[in-house]
Amino acid sequence: MTLRHRALPFLLLYFLVLLFPGTALHLRESTEARYGEIAREMVVTGNWLEPHLNGITHFHKPPLAMWGMAAGMELFGINGFGVRFFGIVAAAVALAALHRTARLFLDEEDDAVNALLICATSLLFLTSSRVVSTDIYLASFTALAQCFLFRQMYGERSPWNAPLYGLFLGLGFMVKGPIIFLFTLIPFLVAKTFDRGHRQVFTWREVAIGTGVFMAVALPWYVAVSIRNPELPDYFLWVQTVDRLATDRFGRGKPFWYFFFIFATTFLPYTLFFARGVAGWKRLDGRIRTLFVYIVAPLVVFTLAKSKLSAYILPFYGTASIITAYALARFETARLRAATLVILTLTAVAVGVTGFVYKPAAPLKVQLALYGVALLLLSVYLWRSYLSSHFVRNTALYALCVSATVYAGMTHLGPDLKGYREMVAAINRVDPEKKRDVLMYDTFLPSLSFYRNRLAAMGLVSDRDLRFQRDGSLRDIYLPTDADVERFLTERREIFVVTDPARMETFKRNHACSVIPVFVQRKQTAYLCRKDPAALPPRQPEHTRAR
Repeated sequence: MTLRHRALPFLLLYFLVLLFPGTALHLRESTEARYGEIAREMVVTGNWLEPHLNGITHFHKPPLAMWGMAAGMELFGINGFGVRFFGIVAAAVALAALHRTARLFLDEEDDAVNALLICATSLLFLTSSRVVSTDIYLASFTALAQCFLFRQMYGERSPWNAPLYGLFLGLGFMVKGPIIFLFTLIPFLVAKTFDRGHRQVFTWREVAIGTGVFMAVALPWYVAVSIRNPELPDYFLWVQTVDRLATDRFGRGKPFWYFFFIFATTFLPYTLFFARGVAGWKRLDGRIRTLFVYIVAPLVVFTLAKSKLSAYILPFYGTASIITAYALARFETARLRAATLVILTLTAVAVGVTGFVYKPAAPLKVQLALYGVALLLLSVYLWRSYLSSHFVRNTALYALCVSATVYAGMTHLGPDLKGYREMVAAINRVDPEKKRDVLMYDTFLPSLSFYRNRLAAMGLVSDRDLRFQRDGSLRDIYLPTDADVERFLTERREIFVVTDPARMETFKRNHACSVIPVFVQRKQTAYLCRKDPAALPPRQPEHTRAR
């Protein structure tokens, strides 16, 4: 898999931009904090076989993505940079695989590079590449699996294609289970019904080899944990697969048009060019038409499914990027380019005025205004060259500049964006030796455990799944009733409590203790609580910023 003159330098630049500012970004609740905490517990306990979330066995997903996050923290420490590192590596690998796939569908190398640039700087892919989640890992293994599948169909047939296809299907299965098939195997089987190129792709011997490799990669972990947890196969099949598709058990119900809206808004700034490709259906090459099934098949399934999250559709953004690059090369797009640049110019204006209209960003209004001016100057260059062959390159570099600007601002807005690192820092200043426990009262914020590097107790949190918990190790972690909370507080006398201020009056009334605010944050506040009110010295709370 070779990367030619434009692709490799961009991938290196992209990788470095994504690394900034990894350490400074807060882990956001709940997704990033949840996966980060699972990975942290792997590192500190040494148990990489059975994922745990705040001390409770957690089998919602297979562990490969969490292994990557934990490996990053083994290398770089328990922090935001470490937990994000291999997700960023996965993003770069996905783009390298996409570039190789695009060469099979697009005649010119420049068009293949454009497909890479489009995917890399589309809003959802660019955002997901930094997010601590499983989605970018799935997108990477999807891109790799598709690369060797299409290579067998339209490129160089090789005895290595089948086992490598099976390998990456297996790795994708270890990230999110059978969802990998929605972007690979199922569209392939559907396309067999109408496309000759999808028939007689692999010999029966190659199918057997690929299947064997897949099973060797995907099944050992499932077998190992199922031996220790006999209920697990049923749980994976019915709760994590069937229930996610057929019920709103996880509270993620959305209208049927949800993913059409998500794609239209998060494939920006390239949505209009993709739409142009769809509109020019009759003029599309047969192979490009066939690619649509790799978008339509998963889109139909996700649209019908009850559970919906925006990042579910991320793995087909690579396919969409190839179609978009084809449309840019084949169709007249001058008006669409101008419309896109209007959107990008408005983005620069939005960055510049954010500090004046968004109260939490007010301390950064000067910096953001300067960023906005710099972006406007860059947009002038875009307007002067928007009809040139470098349009996609220039747009991609502009998108990276916007991304760096936005994330630089987000490092200062963590407490306003569901980040709790500063709260834990305030707690640690009061208790640097970490002798006191932290209780999350009527809330669940796994980032408290992550940044404290010590499990926080959960009080009145009743939605934890305990079916795989085999011992009594949760006595001081899981406190489902006020009686449990009272026993926990009585045994310790002094603890930190994090809760919504509206709930604190109930806490004080039920547990007869005095409380002093330690750190006030939007929606949640940290308190120092003690059963003996007279022993608490007066103390002023820290605040994230004036409100």
